Amino acid sequence: MELYKIIGVGLICAFVIVYLKSTDSNLAMPLTVCSGIILLSMTASYLSDFLSIFNSLSSNEYLDGSILKLTIKILAISYLVEFSASAIEDFGLKSIADKVVFAGKILILTMSAPIIENLIQTTVSLL
Repeated sequence: MELYKIIGVGLICAFVIVYLKSTDSNLAMPLTVCSGIILLSMTASYLSDFLSIFNSLSSNEYLDGSILKLTIKILAISYLVEFSASAIEDFGLKSIADKVVFAGKILILTMSAPIIENLIQTTVSLL
C-alpha cells in the first residue's frame, strides 16, 4: 500500500513540475528538490527495516560480520552513485554522470575484493 502512496506522490510532483516548467521555470527546480526529499523521506522506514535484517544476520555465529558490513557499504555506494548520477543527468550533464557511475563501479569492485577472496578460499577448501 505504501508503494501506491510513493508512486502517487511521484506522479503528482512530476505533473506539477512539468506544468511549472512551462509557466514559471524558476519554481520548477526548488520543487524538484523538495519532491526528491519528500520521496526519500517516505522510504526511510524501509531502509531501517532492511538494516535490522542485516543486524540479525550479523548476530549469527556462522557469518562473518565484516563481510555483512562490507556488503551494506557496497549496496549503499551503488544506490548513492545511481541517485547522484541521475541527479547530475537531470542537470543535463550526461558525460559527468557517466564518469560518476564508472568511478562508483571501480570503487565497488575494489571494495568487493575481500568478498571475492573469501568466496575463492571457501570454494578451494571445499575441493
